[in-house]
Amino acid sequence: MKQLSVFVENKVGSLAQVTRVLKEEGINLRAVASFDSPAYGILRMVVDEPEKARALLHSKQFAVKLTDVLAIELHDIPGALDQALACLTEAGISINYIYSFVLREQAEPLMVLHVSDMEGAKTAMEQAGIKVVN
Repeated sequence: MKQLSVFVENKVGSLAQVTRVLKEEGINLRAVASFDSPAYGILRMVVDEPEKARALLHSKQFAVKLTDVLAIELHDIPGALDQALACLTEAGISINYIYSFVLREQAEPLMVLHVSDMEGAKTAMEQAGIKVVN
């Protein structure tokens, strides 16, 4: 799965500037997480057309990066996330960040992970019976 990381100033309306650009081009926002520091924030997003969104935001002078992330489906039960994280720990894979989202057409929540070894993480999840989502 592809994720956009957009660097935005920490000021009123800066996130709305990004979402407005996407809306005007009919790009659907599936997941979003915002991480901030005193001067700027990183808006991480999963959208339905990541390549188009990257090019569009870049053309509007946003600093934007397209990154591979791993999305896994978790059962909505206690310990599901712990099981997934244990798989990564056992495989020696570190997590850089994690956030969740729910697609309306799916019953189970999804977790988005950026990890040190994407292929290793995918293999570990699949071996543990955890569904990796494209």
